[in-house]
Amino acid sequence: MKEKIVLPGDKIGTLEEFRAGKGVYEENKKLFAQVLGILEIKGKTASIRELKKIPEIKRNDVIVGRVIDVRGNFAMVEIARKKGEDRDLKYTNLGFLHISNVGKGFDSIGGAIGYFDIIKARVLDPSPKLSIDEPEMGVIKAFCNSCRSELILYEGKLKCPKCGKEESRKISNSYGKGEW
Repeated sequence: MKEKIVLPGDKIGTLEEFRAGKGVYEENKKLFAQVLGILEIKGKTASIRELKKIPEIKRNDVIVGRVIDVRGNFAMVEIARKKGEDRDLKYTNLGFLHISNVGKGFDSIGGAIGYFDIIKARVLDPSPKLSIDEPEMGVIKAFCNSCRSELILYEGKLKCPKCGKEESRKISNSYGKGEW
């Protein structure tokens, strides 16, 4: 049989024909490719041998993400990229940042980060639990809570150039430098 290359989302078959193996997922009794690779059928199992690994998040990775929710003592972060990788992650991941992993001097998570801020964080575990406790971790781009303009770092404080409001964040030492 000639090798068949499949793309993520390509239909592989049905549950009546095959079982889902590695790189294959089931939806509504149909099987689809989860990754780019070569389709392999062994017995009744359909699997995909990946052509190029798609990055996954693991302990100690450094990620960049956008804060999408701030509640009580934690924030939810939509993870966009993993440092050292120039491709999208395997899954859209949500990370969780607890106030205990922010650093000294912050009594609330809302005092350390804000909605839609872009943060650089370290992965503590694959759930993924995040930390911004190191000097190089924290907010790398922040937005005004009042008018949503990008905050400018001026003499160690974040200030809105549009409305003049000053805000506090746990700022990364790479804030505003366009790097992470």
